Amino acid sequence: MALFSDFMWSMQHNLGVSAEVKRLVPKSLTVHGGPHAPKYAGDAERFFDDHPHVDVIVRGEGELTVAALLEAIDGDLDRDRLEERLAEVEGITFRVPTAEGHRLVRTPDRARGTDMSIFPSPYLTGEFDEIDPARWRSATIETNRGCPYGCTYCDWGSATLSRIRKFPLERVKAELEWLTARGISEIFFADANFGIYARDVEIAEHLSELKRTYGAPAGVICSFAKNTTKYTVEIVRSWVESGMCAEGSVALQTTDPITLRNVKRGNIKIEKYDDLAEEFRRLGLPIVTDLLMGLPGATVASFKEDLQRCIERDVTPRMM
Repeated sequence: MALFSDFMWSMQHNLGVSAEVKRLVPKSLTVHGGPHAPKYAGDAERFFDDHPHVDVIVRGEGELTVAALLEAIDGDLDRDRLEERLAEVEGITFRVPTAEGHRLVRTPDRARGTDMSIFPSPYLTGEFDEIDPARWRSATIETNRGCPYGCTYCDWGSATLSRIRKFPLERVKAELEWLTARGISEIFFADANFGIYARDVEIAEHLSELKRTYGAPAGVICSFAKNTTKYTVEIVRSWVESGMCAEGSVALQTTDPITLRNVKRGNIKIEKYDDLAEEFRRLGLPIVTDLLMGLPGATVASFKEDLQRCIERDVTPRMM
């Protein structure tokens, strides 16, 4: 049984390995999940047609679904019994061979986990203890999961308009200490909106103290909250003053009202954005903003206007 977590940047590699697994072991079970695995019925059908080596797709969050999948299979990959076993596993779509080719079975969606404390941390359970820290360029942690916004172009869309669920604060702090004590040079916060909660300042300051203790990390990356900048300056200042390479970032994407309406995005008010940029300049802190090219309704003129706004306010644009 082979499990693949498909992201935009790993998809083609994963599909190549998956095909090779099936070629070498025809009776193996290949399971694909992650943000790039299709969730809608029509997309899943095309995916299975295009990739005959794929047996199962996991939709949405995978921790509980994969555990249920392993329990249902119980070490027995007998194809004659596979449908009976997998039909009770929520949150999957799987292929059943037929004389004509195959048919698909789509089980009911699985509810998202609400108690994040039930998901163990691989850092704290010893899964990575044997890895030489020198091999780590960057490490990723989540302090929360979910996103309350519904931007149509974003695949945090797996959790679009969902309630944000927090990991226990003591777990987050322990993970940061595990990483910094090993000298990991870069930490990436995988939250959709870091800085949306007051406790994020506490997390940031804890990381700064760890930097002073262990001399790591050298840098930190995160996606700051979109519709509130209340804690952004405080967080970035703490990191910069402790010697980490960090910057404030505002995911502006565009200020064009037609484009914003098309992608169902509500930006921070432009005045608040300008005030934030001015505060960063006053404190001598770096600030960048993300501008997206090619959004529905955007024009050359509207993109140039967004770019000019950044230039006038001494904000570094990241164009995507």
